[in-house]
This record gives sequence, C-alpha cells and structure tokens, in this order.
Amino acid sequence: MEDSMEMEYSSKMMSARGMGGGGIMPMMDGYIPNAKDRKIIKNGSLSVEVADTEEAREEAEAQIKTLDGEITNMNSWEVRPGVLSYNFTVRVPSNKLEEAMEKLTFLGIKKSENISSNDITAQYSDTENQLENLKARRTRLRELMEKETDDLGDVLKVDRELSNVQLQIENLERMQSRRDVNVSYSTLNLSLLPEAQIGDIADPHWTVKKSWRMAINDLIQSSHGLANKLIMIVAYIPIWVPLFIILWVIKIKVINKKKKITKKKKK
Repeated sequence: MEDSMEMEYSSKMMSARGMGGGGIMPMMDGYIPNAKDRKIIKNGSLSVEVADTEEAREEAEAQIKTLDGEITNMNSWEVRPGVLSYNFTVRVPSNKLEEAMEKLTFLGIKKSENISSNDITAQYSDTENQLENLKARRTRLRELMEKETDDLGDVLKVDRELSNVQLQIENLERMQSRRDVNVSYSTLNLSLLPEAQIGDIADPHWTVKKSWRMAINDLIQSSHGLANKLIMIVAYIPIWVPLFIILWVIKIKVINKKKKITKKKKK
C-alpha cells in the first residue's frame, strides 16, 4: 500500500513539474477568431467644457445613476476663486458605455473622447483550462489523503501539495472574478472643465502682497543658510587655522630650498 501510494504521488509530482513546477501553464496571449463567448474589456475617457461646473457635476451624477453606474473616485481643483474643475472615475455597465458618453457630452462642449477595447478571451480561456486541471489534481490528491498508510512522510508530502494546489485555485478564481467584473463594467474617466476666462492662471489667489511675502521669506531663508555656513567656518577655526599654518610653513620651506638649490647651480 505504501509503495503504491508513493508511486502514485510521484507521478502526480512529475505531472505537476511538467506543467511548470507550480502546476500553472504559462498564460498565452493571442486572439481567438471563432470564440463564441468573447471577454472584452471596454474603457473610455471624456473631457467636457461646461459653463457651470457645479451644475454639470450634479447633472452628471444624476445621469450616471440612471445608467446603473457608480462614481468610484472624484478629484477637484480650483481654476479661479470659487470655480472648480472636476475629474471622475465612473463604473458603468459595459453595454451602456457609449450611451453614457453620449449623454454626458450634452453637458457642454466635448474637448476629447476615447474608447479602448481589450479582448482577453484567450487569456480567460487559458485560465479556465488551468483551473480545470488544478481541480482534477486536487481531487486526486484528496483521494490519496484518504488512503491508509503508516508513513507520515507520505501524508505530509501530499498535504503540502494539496495546500499548494488549493492556493493556486483560489488565486486563479480571484483573477477570473476580477476579469468578470472588468468585462461587465467599464471604467470611464470624466473631466468637467470650466469655460476659459481672462485671468485664469496657475494660482488663482495670486496677489502682489502674497508674492512680496514669499520673496521676503526666500530672502530670510537664504540669509539663514549663509549665516549657518559662516558659523560653521568659525566653529572649525581650531582645525583649519593650524592646518593652514602648517601648510604655509611647508610651502615656505619648499620655496627656500628651491632658492638655495638654484643659487648653488649658479655658482
């Protein structure tokens, strides 16, 4: 019984190594022309210039809600005092992505638009095959665990391999679940920009007084840096002054020695 169990377990391990050590075949990229159930991830981006960003934001939120969508992230920044630009990350059903972009375009003037598609049918199919093979191995390993044996080492080996296979199955199932969500729901990046006006600058709160204060603060900071360097020079006087004197004395001696040599040569 022990010999047959060990031989069967060895054949499972050889099979696992033949599948790439961990039992997962390398994922293949590629397009499957005749696939019946395609897995396509569609995403989009839309930038719209609007007269009033606050009204446009409320209208956009209402439109997204009617399309069974959800805003997952929102950023805003100030363009001029009291006026904000908005950027949204929206998840909508993939079959409503174009409809959502069309409706949101009516909020103002469309400045940019993009739709991208990524066919992951081949990768999805490869992962399904990997899951099928791993689940079959899990079943065989469980059958091995149920066989009686007096060799604890065999039991531990099978248990470790079973745990490894189970972990791979869970990881791949999570990957497939994320893919299913991304296929079912598209990501739309929506930007709402206010109409440009004279006076729109990088810092909407710039004033002469504010700029003057910043200049004075820079001057003070530079003065602090210069003062710190002077203090360091004074603090290191006990070190660099004696060193300077020694070098100066050595230099004088070398010069005097050269002069003596020159005088001797002239004589």
